[in-house]
Amino acid sequence: MASSNIVLTNKNELTYTSDAVKGDGYYGFADGLHTMSFHVSNFTGRIHLEATIVEQPTENDWFPIDLDNLTPYLQFTAETVTKGSSFEGNFVYLRVKVDRAYLGAGSYDKALHGVIDKVVVLI
Repeated sequence: MASSNIVLTNKNELTYTSDAVKGDGYYGFADGLHTMSFHVSNFTGRIHLEATIVEQPTENDWFPIDLDNLTPYLQFTAETVTKGSSFEGNFVYLRVKVDRAYLGAGSYDKALHGVIDKVVVLI
C-alpha cells in the first residue's frame, strides 16, 4: 500500500537540507517507484533531491537524484506552482536540499525568495 510523507516545509534560511525520510528500499518494496510533489509560492531557488542506500548514512553516503532532464535539480524564479517528479530506485532514505547560495543574497527575505509550502513523497 502506498504512503505519503511530508519531507520538507519552509525554513527562514537561504540554504538548508531536510531530515532524512524513509525510501521504498527501507520498506523492502520491489518496484522502486517514488513520486514527489514540490509545492512552492513565489519561490526563487533550486531544489535538489538526494538518496542513500545506507541504513546509517554519513554525509558522504548521499548521492543526487535527477529531477529534471537537463539539470540535477529543479530551478524556480518567483514561481507559485506544484511540480511533480517520479523516479525509480530502491533507496533507504531520501532528503531534499534548498539552494539559494547562487543568488548572492546575504540573508533570507520571504518577499524576495518566497517559500516552499511543502515537499511530499509518495512511496
